[in-house]
Amino acid sequence: MLEKVDALDKAKIVAGFEKHISEPNISVDEYVRTRKIEVGRSAAQHKLIYLDTRYWIILRDVLLERRTETSSVYLLDCLRFLVRNHKVICPISESTFIELLKQEDRRTRRKTAELIDELSFGVTFAPEQERIGTEFAHFFHSHDERNPLYPLKWLIWSKLGFVLGVVIPQDTGLSPDIELAMQKVCFDQIWESSLTETVDSISDSQPPVSNFDELASKLNKGSAKNADKIINFKQLYLREIRGGLSLYMSVAGKILEGIFERHKGITPGISADERKQYERQLLNFFVKAFKKTKISRLLPTLHIHAICHASVRWDKMRKLKGNDLFDFHHAAAAVPYCDVFLTEKPLQQLLEQKHLEINQDFDCKIISSVSEAVGFLEKD
Repeated sequence: MLEKVDALDKAKIVAGFEKHISEPNISVDEYVRTRKIEVGRSAAQHKLIYLDTRYWIILRDVLLERRTETSSVYLLDCLRFLVRNHKVICPISESTFIELLKQEDRRTRRKTAELIDELSFGVTFAPEQERIGTEFAHFFHSHDERNPLYPLKWLIWSKLGFVLGVVIPQDTGLSPDIELAMQKVCFDQIWESSLTETVDSISDSQPPVSNFDELASKLNKGSAKNADKIINFKQLYLREIRGGLSLYMSVAGKILEGIFERHKGITPGISADERKQYERQLLNFFVKAFKKTKISRLLPTLHIHAICHASVRWDKMRKLKGNDLFDFHHAAAAVPYCDVFLTEKPLQQLLEQKHLEINQDFDCKIISSVSEAVGFLEKD
């Protein structure tokens, strides 16, 4: 243990502990939220360019001198220049990290992680489930004029050390004040760690990755069974958004209960049956809201997923593939929250279909070629 500590900045750890032990009134949750808002506030000062995994591989191969074409080399030069001059950040999401782990060669995996560290400035989206929960919370709190809100775009970020979510040590056996300080110290250490350090720590084992091919096959079978029931695209979209919303109604319900408890000072007593009924009512409310209003801008992650899945199902000649699901996760992060999304042509064509109205809802430039990306960045 001491050897591991020696590799860190002991003075910084001691200073951090002394700071946190003097602030017992600040909970871990409050401290984590403050740090995340700091990242969000800073990210808002930059142009945000989201690269899907294909582009990270292209740029990594330039570094490894596997690619030498002028456009790819110049794209890397442009991004490096803009990042160094604090004009651009290239954040990743947990989907990028999961796809990174699929690279079996340690050297290329590590080089990709080093490049992400450089161009992302350490910034990542919070995991998707957390992001969706934040969107629900922001939606509910936005209707309470007594509490001013931070912009949603400040609240959905994290740092690379927590790309898969924040985990805090619990039940350490220490006294409450010491445990609280140590929890914050641990958080600080991981918060400041790089993706390269994370990759190095798991290089001797292959962590499990999601088998999206199996899921895609299952979804294709379900779509085939219901294909004759689809009348129009809007109906199909509403089915998809209902399915997505249904996975998060327990989350939405708990958020509302928390708001009620804070305002009334009492915990709402709800039985299991009442909770199920309550969640069904919530689900119907949100489906109607998506049908009649532009709530898609307020709950954009689920909206983008529903749009993508509905578009594939609407195309009777197309079958969903495992890589499509990764693409949809990338799109659900990039389109609502970034200025530019570098992706592949099929996904660009899907997202830019006129009847989806994505360009009316979100101000994100979608680019699918290296040369077009270079031309866009030259304007900056």
